[in-house]
Amino acid sequence: MGIGNEDARVAFAIERLLESGDGWRALLRDMVLRWPSLPIYELSFTLVSAAVAIESNFEGMASGEGAGARAYKLAALLSLDVYAMELLEMPRGRASDLLAYWELDPVLS
Repeated sequence: MGIGNEDARVAFAIERLLESGDGWRALLRDMVLRWPSLPIYELSFTLVSAAVAIESNFEGMASGEGAGARAYKLAALLSLDVYAMELLEMPRGRASDLLAYWELDPVLS
């Protein structure tokens, strides 16, 4: 994957998490669509890296209020999806594997 790609993913996540409104809710889906061949656990790594960067760079600033927590929330929800995929014996190696699960998820449908 390379460090440059990792930095680009983290920057993308930070930008989306800092936007006003609810656009952050689509961040994980947008990451999957943007990087479908990414190993699935790198999505979690990206979200947690974004959370850490936000907390260390935007602490106490209105623009960063809650953004780190939202990143951790998305990472936690992702881990639940991956666990559910495991229980269903679904493929879960690549980001794009989430698309098939999301079609089955009653919360998302």
